[in-house]
Amino acid sequence: MKILIGTPIHAKKNYAMERWLANVAKLQKKFPADLLLVDNTPGMEYVEKVKGYLAKNGITNYKIEHLELHPWTEPDERISRSREIIRQHVLNHSYDAWFSWESDQIIPPNTLGILARIMAAGNYMLIHPSSWSREVPAVPDVSFGVCLINRAPLEKFGFLLEFGLEPGMRKAWNNSDVWFKKQVLKAGGSYIEVYGLIKPIYHLDK
Repeated sequence: MKILIGTPIHAKKNYAMERWLANVAKLQKKFPADLLLVDNTPGMEYVEKVKGYLAKNGITNYKIEHLELHPWTEPDERISRSREIIRQHVLNHSYDAWFSWESDQIIPPNTLGILARIMAAGNYMLIHPSSWSREVPAVPDVSFGVCLINRAPLEKFGFLLEFGLEPGMRKAWNNSDVWFKKQVLKAGGSYIEVYGLIKPIYHLDK
């Protein structure tokens, strides 16, 4: 299975970036996968900083795209537009799946191998090894923080508000994760959330 690790990045999460890339390097040794980072920080300075982190961790199989938006662009829109770039990259480069892995989450190096095996065995369109919200520990985290998404739903559904005219298209940039999952089910796809499948998952906040 050809998988792309892809995530939006921003300088505000720089506190986690070096540790996260060290985690990426360990995971790639267990399961070779390409890495795409979409930087939506204003200006190019952060791209150069991240390239230094990549070199320090010996990561060479990567690509960084820079998305320049107005500095006042709300975070949900920045993330959605960055995810759309990742989606297009998956479709244009013949990937079988997108491993959405946010840059402040530390996971075991065998995570992607586990998720890929389950996806292949169950023909799932999306696998979410759920954890608990960092802000409210008793509430499930429904985001794409750690999530394997099959190519098939990515061919049908995008992350831009202007994508598609079907009824039920969301009217705001927030909650794109939840909206996407609902579309997978609505289209007849299979989707699974498994608490405790991957552990530990550390959600860094400093």
